[in-house]
Amino acid sequence: MTHPSFDARTDFHTIASARECPQAPANCLKHILRLGSVGFLLLLLTGCNSTTLFQSSFNSNAVGAPPSPNQATGTIDVSGAPGSVVIVSAPPNATGNWARIQRIGQQAPISVMLCNVSQFKGDGSYSLLAVLFIPSGSGLATVEFDTFAQANPPSTGFLHLDFMQNNTVRINDDNGQVFGTFPRDQFFTLAVTLEITSSSATAHMSLLGAGASGTKDLNNLTPLFLARQFGAVRFWMGFPWNGSFEVTDILLTRKK
Repeated sequence: MTHPSFDARTDFHTIASARECPQAPANCLKHILRLGSVGFLLLLLTGCNSTTLFQSSFNSNAVGAPPSPNQATGTIDVSGAPGSVVIVSAPPNATGNWARIQRIGQQAPISVMLCNVSQFKGDGSYSLLAVLFIPSGSGLATVEFDTFAQANPPSTGFLHLDFMQNNTVRINDDNGQVFGTFPRDQFFTLAVTLEITSSSATAHMSLLGAGASGTKDLNNLTPLFLARQFGAVRFWMGFPWNGSFEVTDILLTRKK
């Protein structure tokens, strides 16, 4: 049997509705409620018509140290003040290891965790899933889509999402492009699908999980030549914001 690859526009709405299904097996229901477990996502994706380009749950990484450069699939680069990007134990009501991105002090450099794909694939349909935890009082957390490390220019953003202090999400610093709502002090899932061709690039974004909701379509991502070199996802916090956020179960796939 041929299975469709994951699409953030449809699959997670199906998963979310399954939360109410009393016939769901206990182990599957646990993953469904988690909405970001790599184990459950691999159940959807492994063997499907997709290729995994980045994957990490950080469980093999040492708590208190920066993320390991080599992850289950793909690599990670970190930058910022010493200790600004480290592996930590799970936040409340969660499990496993998480990566914390933290910036403290107005003079502190930008704190960055850059997740690089295992191989550049060019035009195609990409899906990102990541589980986020943003505590009360923290400044803006940003998730950015970048060109790959050997691109021209390298590691340059063409789309970014700011998780705002009012618990909405702003796109590309445009106050007219705001959507959804997310909870503080509770994990939730970000799902993004990018459709990139030689003539256009579009994004569909969803927030999922208890206390999180909202979707947004963005057409005509520009500049197109940057989107066509997609190959990294950046999690960061920069000036003038202080605070921290955490992320785990990052999974980036591409339809074959």
